[in-house]
Amino acid sequence: ILTRVAASHIRIGTFEYLASRRDVANLNRLIDYTLARQYPDVSGDDKGIALLSAYADRLATLIAHWMSLGFVHGVMNTDNMALSGETIDYGPCAFIDHFNPAAVFSSIDKQGRYAFGNQPVIAQWNLARLAESILTARVTGEEASEADIAPLAAVVSDFMARFDAAFMGRMAGKLGLNAPDPDLTRALWAAMAGQ
Repeated sequence: ILTRVAASHIRIGTFEYLASRRDVANLNRLIDYTLARQYPDVSGDDKGIALLSAYADRLATLIAHWMSLGFVHGVMNTDNMALSGETIDYGPCAFIDHFNPAAVFSSIDKQGRYAFGNQPVIAQWNLARLAESILTARVTGEEASEADIAPLAAVVSDFMARFDAAFMGRMAGKLGLNAPDPDLTRALWAAMAGQ
């Protein structure tokens, strides 16, 4: 018997499903439930922005952890990305034996979409899908206004800065540095990629 254990199995795909059906009532209920279950300490005037921002932090931390260990998830589609910020639903995953940003472990990933080095970009893409779903819950009319879109877009745009901070922090620890040194870390990764 194989049992998966996680804080929850709510995924970005769960939000996408309700958004695709324009089920605004249940989408808002899911936002409330996810905040209560996964982010009880998070508050804010706008629950959708609060959820997206809190998840962006957890996602950045998770991907930074993966990358610092050489872990390749394999298939980072939205149905495999848990709002708990935990690693679940991975099949063709692996740890890279030799440093290669283009390392792929899924037999269906012929173009390297989910390659080791692409994981932060794919995480940001997934975060954008969650933002689109939350936008569906925010829009009262037929079309979203700039005021509806801008705060969500800002969280998505800021994801790489969140990832970089988390990743550089982890790498500082691995390298025995007292503080992150982005230039040294990038130089090290470039040298490793060339070997």
